Amino acid sequence: PSSVTVSGEGDVKVAGLDVREVPSTGWVPPSLAPLADEVEKAHAQVEVLSSRAASIAQGVKHLEAAVPEGLKEVELAAYVDAALKKREALELKASETKGLLEKAQKEYEALKAEYEGRFPGRPDRVVLVTFSTEGKGEVLLTARTDSARWRPLYRLELNSSTGEIRGVYGVEVNQKSGIDWDGEVVFHTVRPRGGVRIPDMPPLIADIHDPDKNKKAFELAMRAAAPALDGAAGEYLEEGLTDVAIRTSAAVNGSGEDVTIDAGTFTEESEVSLVCIPEYSPEAWTVATVKSLGRALLPGEARLSVDGKDTGRTRLEALSMGQEAVLPFGTTPLVTAEREEMIPTTGTSWIVKGKHQRGYIITVSNGLDKAVKVRVKDRVPVPANEAIKIQDVTLSPAPAERDEKGFLTWEIALDKGKSSQVSVKYTVTYPSDKELIFR
Repeated sequence: PSSVTVSGEGDVKVAGLDVREVPSTGWVPPSLAPLADEVEKAHAQVEVLSSRAASIAQGVKHLEAAVPEGLKEVELAAYVDAALKKREALELKASETKGLLEKAQKEYEALKAEYEGRFPGRPDRVVLVTFSTEGKGEVLLTARTDSARWRPLYRLELNSSTGEIRGVYGVEVNQKSGIDWDGEVVFHTVRPRGGVRIPDMPPLIADIHDPDKNKKAFELAMRAAAPALDGAAGEYLEEGLTDVAIRTSAAVNGSGEDVTIDAGTFTEESEVSLVCIPEYSPEAWTVATVKSLGRALLPGEARLSVDGKDTGRTRLEALSMGQEAVLPFGTTPLVTAEREEMIPTTGTSWIVKGKHQRGYIITVSNGLDKAVKVRVKDRVPVPANEAIKIQDVTLSPAPAERDEKGFLTWEIALDKGKSSQVSVKYTVTYPSDKELIFR
């Protein structure tokens, strides 16, 4: 209630604003009206069956208590026989009614629980806003709710022949305010918050390390210095100095159901490549590289497809306009790269203290019905200190790229149904009194 404000636009003046929490008095959120009707009907059915059960029970009691006097033996026998039949019929009705009543009560309780669970806030309380106005124009009512959330949700379709990526910029939204949204909706990446301030920088102090003494002080200092970050997971995408917003038109009910909205579409041109990383998987990855994005992308889930076929989902990281984007679109099982060791890695002849030899062949195969270019990625170790030496590195053929971190890349062209091989050999020497690890 404290967040509610009412303002007039144009010549309208607002006076007498009163905001209070009151009993609901039968108010039903518009989107819950059908469910409320079901709850009411279920409750009425329980009442009908309860009345029927009570009436049958009363009838049974009358049969037990009412025995006419002055009947002859034959008449009494006939009366008892008729009473027994009537009693049996009533008991049967009582049993049937009991079963129907139990079922109706369960259905009513389930519907009532669903209704109360989807009702915003407390089912028995609502916020009542009253005010008066003077003049003509529009009135704007604003209020804050903690019962609304949203996240970006993309759909990306790759044309493997042209490299064109068709994207749908979507939003998954859920709001439980009790008021249906129908019209323009703006989704912001930054939410208003109190206590906005520039963090204070404490003095930098050099001290002797004492684990027990310094650990807690360090953690407290870092928490105090670190600013809080707002997470959100934006034509329709508006970028400002402190916020990115998605503006669209949508209908979102106020009962807490997830709604997916297509806020806009976009296209990007990419270079499509097949990338193999045999150390992790024999299957090639279909990768689309956009050299310079035409728009900003917010972090969020993306549903992927290639040439009209679904290939999976991925998580996009935040990217700015003009930045390069590397997007994996799933694996290509018919293009593979498999490693086979040339130097045995078991047995006593392989274990030599102070020396580690490695050699393997990577076989790259194209099982597609067309020629492809495959980018094969691998690595050789790099020493972490001067005592370790990497020697006798033999790479055949020579990689197209090799960097100081030991990463290797080969560009291999393969006709349909063809294979090619890459061999890698190296030796690592290290002090024999030490243990070698790879990390």
